[in-house]
Amino acid sequence: MDIVLASKSPRRRELMAQVRPEFRVFPVDVDESSVREKDPVKFAVEAAVLKAKTAAETFPDAIVIGADTVVALNREILGKPAGRAAARTMLQLLSGRRHRVITGLAFFRKSEDRLLTGYEVTYVTFRVLSEEMIEAYLGRDDYQDKAGAYAVQDVGDAFVRRLKGDYDNVVGFPVEKAARMLARFEAPTLQVTIDDMDFPGSAGVALSDGRKVFVTGAVTGDTGTVQVVGESRGDLRAEIVRLEKRSTSRAEPRCPHFGTCGGCLFQNLDYARQLELKERFLRRTLFERSIPGLDPDGVLPVVPSPDVYHYRNKMEFAFADDWGELVIGLRERGDPRRKSRGRTVGLRQCPIFSPVVEEIFPVVLEFAKEKGLAAHNPRKGRGVLRHLVLREGKRTGDVMALLVTAPDSGVDFGELAARLATSASRVKGFFHIVNGRKSDIVSFEETRLLSGSAWIEEELGGLTFRIHPPTFFQTNTAAAEALYGKIPGLAGLTRDSRVLGLYCGSGAIEIFLAGKAGRVTGVDSFPENIRNAKENAAANGIENCAFSAGTVEDFLSEPGGEPPDVVVVDPPRPGLTPRALKNILALEVPTVVYVSCNPPAMARDLNHVMARGYRLQTVLPFDFFPHTPHLEVLAVLAR
Repeated sequence: MDIVLASKSPRRRELMAQVRPEFRVFPVDVDESSVREKDPVKFAVEAAVLKAKTAAETFPDAIVIGADTVVALNREILGKPAGRAAARTMLQLLSGRRHRVITGLAFFRKSEDRLLTGYEVTYVTFRVLSEEMIEAYLGRDDYQDKAGAYAVQDVGDAFVRRLKGDYDNVVGFPVEKAARMLARFEAPTLQVTIDDMDFPGSAGVALSDGRKVFVTGAVTGDTGTVQVVGESRGDLRAEIVRLEKRSTSRAEPRCPHFGTCGGCLFQNLDYARQLELKERFLRRTLFERSIPGLDPDGVLPVVPSPDVYHYRNKMEFAFADDWGELVIGLRERGDPRRKSRGRTVGLRQCPIFSPVVEEIFPVVLEFAKEKGLAAHNPRKGRGVLRHLVLREGKRTGDVMALLVTAPDSGVDFGELAARLATSASRVKGFFHIVNGRKSDIVSFEETRLLSGSAWIEEELGGLTFRIHPPTFFQTNTAAAEALYGKIPGLAGLTRDSRVLGLYCGSGAIEIFLAGKAGRVTGVDSFPENIRNAKENAAANGIENCAFSAGTVEDFLSEPGGEPPDVVVVDPPRPGLTPRALKNILALEVPTVVYVSCNPPAMARDLNHVMARGYRLQTVLPFDFFPHTPHLEVLAVLAR
């Protein structure tokens, strides 16, 4: 097969010969200033694509390889110096510092309109360069036509203290990476039709010669050419080369970060199809657990979220250093082909949360830049900024901002609070949270209210709830209201009913049910939740609702008064502990209502409950989390 290297670099020609001895060389001159990308990796890839496509005009049937190497100091691209003065400045910048050498690669065949891109990164740390060392090197004129003003084969150990990664990449062409990509490009392709979706993953699934093919980015109904990129347990992993027919189930993602950010998996899939996948997953989970007496007709269709975007009322964003630039965002999306590095994708907006992000993020980042604040690295114990938690009352419009930092920051964040009060008027309260734990979770070790109110309000079912920084409140207000509204009828509540709510959080379900029952008691292990629940009951004039702090296991072990008629359990994601389950069953209540965000854990617990003579009357799923594989499930059991 004809292979063309679109390059005039002698170094690339020599290295390409290690990949494939027989190839043509076609020097190309392209205007790299036409590449608008500012990110060094994206710039290198786009420049390589430009070179490959330019050469492909002359060789439309060949595999044309374009490559572009840049040196990046943090996020600044150091290209080829215009002259000796520019070269001197570059070497002075690199002196004593670590930088990246990035080579973008592009494999293109014009006749098939087929493109494969990739890149290699090598980390190079320079020694401290004296003025004499720099001038001596510049005097040899070796800096000319070199990215970053140096060639590693010329400066060697005299300049380089440490090199981590592919040496050939620093020379100008990553041989091993190019060989792997060429093998992929030359490998046979498959013509497939996507018949299904992997769930809770997000790949499209096709069959080829009796083997499953998981295609990244494909959706049910797509037909096209795919390239196999891996194999696992007999199944193939593939990527789209070209779509001949786009599925009618495809949707246009509203988020510009979709595909890299790990916050969503299904924005490219029609919402009705998302609901079908979730319902099928739930049914498969329940029937795989062999729940006795489960009537398939008792599992109802998923209730859609009233809002498909801007539905979340809480988000925990992380700070990170993106090569010298502070960003706020979410962890990157996982890739089955490689180990995740836990990288944080910087966000400009978050359509599943709120437009308020676009007001708050710039203010926080500008403040951090002025104060020289860096993202916290728990492993190294450096940096200050950890998380930015935002909570929003979807019905009230109130916003709470919580800045989470490492201890002893030495910074007065009251100034940031004042700026937000001016620039983002919906922020009703600003808190500084101190968290000294090494784990990457938001922990409220110290909470300081720096401005505004100590809570925001949210409305649900005609009731008003106060939300404090640690308050547990369902993240989808409108969907939670729909679920809570189904409980009274399905559980057969009357004005005489006694209801016991376990794992009650801040009491939203219990307070909601109080108007439909005679007496409601809520139990939760976190005292903050119980204080908040009592506060919310009083604020709404609810007098037939009591709350108790303690674990469910201990509360049910104590002798009680009149037994409840209905028990509502809304346990954490792992489900009920064996002791909690045993104590709940010992109550022998007529009706058990189980609310869960984890169908496998719920199915396990329902098995135990039904083994004690309960009948599963209804399983009603609710989509609290559009564009993700998660859902909330309401199950009602009766004796």
